[in-house]
Amino acid sequence: MLSSIRFKFGSTVKQPPLEVQTPPSVTIFVGPNNSGKSQALRELVSVFRSGQTEGFCVVDDVSFDAIARDVAVNELKKIIVEPEPGAQKINGYVYINHYKEEMMHVPIVDFLNALQYPNSAEGRHRRNFSSYYLKNLVLALDGPSRIQLINPQERGDLKKPASVFARLFVDDEKRSALRKLVYDSTGLHFVLDASVGSHLHARFGSEAPPNERSLEEGTLDYMRDARGIESVSDGVKAFTGILLQLHVGQPRVITVDEPEAFLHPSLAFTLGKELAKGAVDEGKHVFASTHSAQFLMGAISSGAEVNIIRLTYQDGVGTARLLPSAELKVLMRDPLLRSVGVLEGLFFDCVVVGEANADRAFYQEINERLLAQNDGRAAPRTLFLNADNKQTIPRIIAPLRKLGIPTAGIVDIDVFKDGGAEWTKHLGAIGLPEGEYDAYASRRSTVFKALEAANKDFKTQGGITLLKGGDLEMAKNLLADLGRYGLFVVPRGEVEHWLMDLDVARSKNGWLRSIFEKMGSDPNSDGYVKPGIGDVWDFMGEISGWLKNRNRRGIPA
Repeated sequence: MLSSIRFKFGSTVKQPPLEVQTPPSVTIFVGPNNSGKSQALRELVSVFRSGQTEGFCVVDDVSFDAIARDVAVNELKKIIVEPEPGAQKINGYVYINHYKEEMMHVPIVDFLNALQYPNSAEGRHRRNFSSYYLKNLVLALDGPSRIQLINPQERGDLKKPASVFARLFVDDEKRSALRKLVYDSTGLHFVLDASVGSHLHARFGSEAPPNERSLEEGTLDYMRDARGIESVSDGVKAFTGILLQLHVGQPRVITVDEPEAFLHPSLAFTLGKELAKGAVDEGKHVFASTHSAQFLMGAISSGAEVNIIRLTYQDGVGTARLLPSAELKVLMRDPLLRSVGVLEGLFFDCVVVGEANADRAFYQEINERLLAQNDGRAAPRTLFLNADNKQTIPRIIAPLRKLGIPTAGIVDIDVFKDGGAEWTKHLGAIGLPEGEYDAYASRRSTVFKALEAANKDFKTQGGITLLKGGDLEMAKNLLADLGRYGLFVVPRGEVEHWLMDLDVARSKNGWLRSIFEKMGSDPNSDGYVKPGIGDVWDFMGEISGWLKNRNRRGIPA
């Protein structure tokens, strides 16, 4: 039904607009707040219902699959209905009704042409495709609507079931399969109660039900004891309702804005997995925007093909990048990357990686204080992560950069002790051209020798301030060149030697607690440390400058 989506921009300003093929599957939009994820969903729903893209900000165009004439004829036959008494009858026109939507009086020729030529503006084919056909097969779910999906529904004529509940009620196989999905995730058995008036009601039992299609005493007793929808959480209602529409509902296209809303992380993971797998199994197109790493991991783990598109919007410039599933699986499966929450980086503008938890906490606090002062040296919408040590920083930086996420690393100056393969890992992770590896290896070695010649512990006793003359200039040049690629070496030696005017023991044990106590926690108190000139504040400004720079080096196009 849907062939492809073209966006208004690509992975960078210099790259062509992104175009993504969309066979029946899940397409997930990720990115920072205000990056266009929800807007993309709204625009897709709009074009599905109207065929028009005027005024769009994110989506440039959508292409649809042409439908063969014989299939189009069958599609028309499914929805032809008898006109109401007294309704006008015109030769060559028929009345159609999609699943109790508004009845339409349409020309047969126009309907068939629209399905055969859905991308053609000639004869209004594109508009007709949407208004006659596609718009009735689209379900757009927001927060309130998804928890109403399992409200009571008319039982109707079960010989010709119309409502979703009615179709599920007469399909033992699908009902059992859906019940198992819900039970495995919530511990509750989803059942349909036909014992109340003319409607079917959803209920949830703690035990498996007897034959719910009967009205025997055992079934009635079960329904009396089972919970009604008012007695279960919004998460259970939303989870059940979305899966119900996926596996039983008539919509061929489903959009869900923040599917993780109301859901426990484990339910979000399961929903992502079931939507990805179910979309392919049911031949449906599912579009979702999310801030949930759990939902995303569930979709990736399904084994189904998933389109994951990262959107960004900053200073009036948008980007759209299709993220390779193989790279995302690296983030999800690597124990180190998973343990430090690397996948969360997809939902921020930028990421900063420190050597250890103390580094992460300190630099994040420095950035927060800059943000609080509206200081231009701050890095807004930035996630701070920590590696296990400096040697593991490249394992975090490299995969995030491959996904187009600006990721800076902060290392203490003893990184210069690590030559050979360890040094090369840093250079490779930050995107330095391989042809320069030897030159940078030589520069590292020269600076390291100069630092050692100072006959002091250069990490704890001053860093590059121990150097003079040409040696100092050489070290500054190396730090500056590494900074151009987003690797920032602490010039004072190590994180513990920032803010030296504060009277704090500089040993690693207890340093973080002590420095935070000295910095203060109440912005209104006299002793509270606010951003100043130089020191770590300017260092963070250099990092922020690289993150904000659209022409930054080290990010693959």
